[in-house]
Amino acid sequence: MMPMPSRSSPLIRCRSEATEGSAGCDAMRLRLGKALLQPGNRLNDTVGVIRVMPRMRSNPQCGDAELRFQPKGHHLMGMPALVPTYTAEEVRNFPDDRLRYEVIRGELFVTPAPGTPHQRLVLELAVILKAFVEQHELGETVISPFEVEFSDDTAVQPDVLVILNDRADQLTRKRLMGPPSLAVEVISYSSKRTDRLQKRSLYMGDGVEEYWVVDPELRHVERWLPGASEPEIVTDRLTWQPQTSSPAFELDLPELFSKIWR
Repeated sequence: MMPMPSRSSPLIRCRSEATEGSAGCDAMRLRLGKALLQPGNRLNDTVGVIRVMPRMRSNPQCGDAELRFQPKGHHLMGMPALVPTYTAEEVRNFPDDRLRYEVIRGELFVTPAPGTPHQRLVLELAVILKAFVEQHELGETVISPFEVEFSDDTAVQPDVLVILNDRADQLTRKRLMGPPSLAVEVISYSSKRTDRLQKRSLYMGDGVEEYWVVDPELRHVERWLPGASEPEIVTDRLTWQPQTSSPAFELDLPELFSKIWR
């Protein structure tokens, strides 16, 4: 029998191995993810992003079974490595159940709906950025849920993104096909690891010009630029210069955060 994950585990990895037509394994994986995130479940208070590991199409079995060995010898059997096979198109066909499904290089990340402070902060940032971008005719500001597709196996939904005019041709009616000029993620307990690691690696390696990780608890912004080994930690005034020909964007962070915690 497959062991159930511990309630104290901060990161749940649900693995399965399935063929293309093996809907049963996929359904089991999604039911497990939803069950762990149900209101009233103690695990919901401690769980981070549920990372559903990619499938192998060569074996029609659901994996992560424990191999129990008799204490007669020391012969170990190796398990096959999992090959990333999730695609953006597959993730789009998942049910609309208030969970955020994102895929980064084939690995699926499932995040529960955010709380009130998170949403207040996303709205404030989007309104301020939208006013600045439109005033100077720089491009367009979009908020989540909205998909940014980097490749066939990578599609994410930044909380706020800005698409400058030089990337406007990548914007379609359904999604952005390529990196935004600015990506903003407001972290919560359930997303902070993904925002700071996997998404930061994706954004900085795949053409996003600037990335802000906004931490409402610490009341600061971690400002990332391509090629940087560490972020600039901004606690007072955040500036952004999208074009040298236009004025710089300036944001008073203490004033911003004071609107969130009320």
